[in-house]
Amino acid sequence: MRPGARMLAAFGLCCGAVLIAPAPGACRTIYGYEDSLGMLHTSPVKVNANYKPLFEGKADHEALMHALRAQAALGGPPPPRPQAAVLPVDMGPLSERGERILGLAAPYMGAPYRLGGDGAAGIDCSGLTRAVFARLGCDLPRQSRLQAGLGQPVAPTELEAGDLLFFATDRAAGISHVGIYLGGGRMLHSSPRRGGVGVDRLAGTDYERWLVGARRLAKVEPALADRGRP
Repeated sequence: MRPGARMLAAFGLCCGAVLIAPAPGACRTIYGYEDSLGMLHTSPVKVNANYKPLFEGKADHEALMHALRAQAALGGPPPPRPQAAVLPVDMGPLSERGERILGLAAPYMGAPYRLGGDGAAGIDCSGLTRAVFARLGCDLPRQSRLQAGLGQPVAPTELEAGDLLFFATDRAAGISHVGIYLGGGRMLHSSPRRGGVGVDRLAGTDYERWLVGARRLAKVEPALADRGRP
């Protein structure tokens, strides 16, 4: 079993061809907010004061970002001050693949979290995965829920550096966060909790509870296997 696989096996990943399908139905008001973890919470009812009316029915990424800003729908506790985006000393070395991904992500390490952002001045979770995978020659959709429909599902015992990890605070609402697996139970992602782009463990965190699936894109495998410089 690969390093970290035993821990990840306990997560109970959902590895179907479609991770989470949006619930069908008539047009209705969707309430939601983005919390300090960078997780999007949505509901057909106003659960509490954090939930703001965002839109009627479905919305694309740009419409959702506009609605979140317009309604000031950034709830939960305030994010901490930005931290240095470096590997903690107790996390140990990464595999060659993991190190290569960090090299590709170098222009964004330490970038602040910015909802809807796409660059080093500020970037959100799906913006980061899209930017890193673009450097691997793979054009990802901008939304995490669309990224979750690509590639092949990966069993929890078979995760490798470069696999996309998907999270949901509410399975009925759908994917709300995405990161890149680095190996050893660690992921690269952009989150307000850590002040932007950096590396975090999965075990024992809220992300462990919310992890619902992983996907591997064959198109990026040759680039990750290449031992040349990023």
